[in-house]
Amino acid sequence: MKKNVLFFFFVILFPLVAYSSGNDAVANSAAVVEEGDVRFTVLTPRVIRMEWDSLHRFTDERSFIVINRNLPVPEFKKIIKGGKLTIRTDELELTYKLNTGKFSKKNLEIKYLNKKRAFTWNPSVTQKQNLKGTARTLDRMDGTTFIKRNEPRHELQLEDGILSRDGWTLIDDSSGLLFDNSDFSWVKERENRTVQDWYFMAYGSDYKAALKDFTLFAGKVPLPPRFVFGYWWSRYWAYSDNEMRDVVSQFEKFNIPLDVLVVDMDWHETDSFRQTGQMGTT
Repeated sequence: MKKNVLFFFFVILFPLVAYSSGNDAVANSAAVVEEGDVRFTVLTPRVIRMEWDSLHRFTDERSFIVINRNLPVPEFKKIIKGGKLTIRTDELELTYKLNTGKFSKKNLEIKYLNKKRAFTWNPSVTQKQNLKGTARTLDRMDGTTFIKRNEPRHELQLEDGILSRDGWTLIDDSSGLLFDNSDFSWVKERENRTVQDWYFMAYGSDYKAALKDFTLFAGKVPLPPRFVFGYWWSRYWAYSDNEMRDVVSQFEKFNIPLDVLVVDMDWHETDSFRQTGQMGTT
């Protein structure tokens, strides 16, 4: 029996990787193209950030999704001709009609230049072949769970993921929370909620390159510590102190290794506690 049992309190935590020091969220000025109320940042040959802000107050803070924009500047060309701005890398070509406001199918177009998987995208195009990510929560699942096929059993709704057979992904960070620049970074809402803050990824069928690019600006996924792969005891229950001690003693009695002991929601004051003076049950 391990003596240093971890009591794990479930609270809403912010990604620790987002507390990295320095100004990595500020892109190299050589990668930035700003014209009036739009700003484009070439992050990689396959990824470009697109911002529209009528107040010209573009965002350089870290967000829940994006923590690093200070990347090596890829080669690209900027051309302004006939009222159009064109940005071209080895992988994609973006065209925007200047002074036409918010991004739409009428003023914004991106071409993927790979001859084997060439395509043209604009904001009216929707993904049809997303390879999906994971489920937000399994709280309401009871018993065997299936991804929807032909029968309406316990249907599991998967969220869209980064990869798609369409060959592109648009990440809309327009309403995402930001981190402030205090010594201990904390979240804040955007001052202007009418902005557009998009990240367009063009990768064709090169999914490995897409995942690599994503980790460059979103951060790498940390390796989980070893203890999380061990035995977890978790029951949604308003434990008394004696009940919790009894749980631990049973593990010791039967010599069962215990890595994580979860004290769920009722370790803190609840509504029922305030009403009755006792811990509320769940």
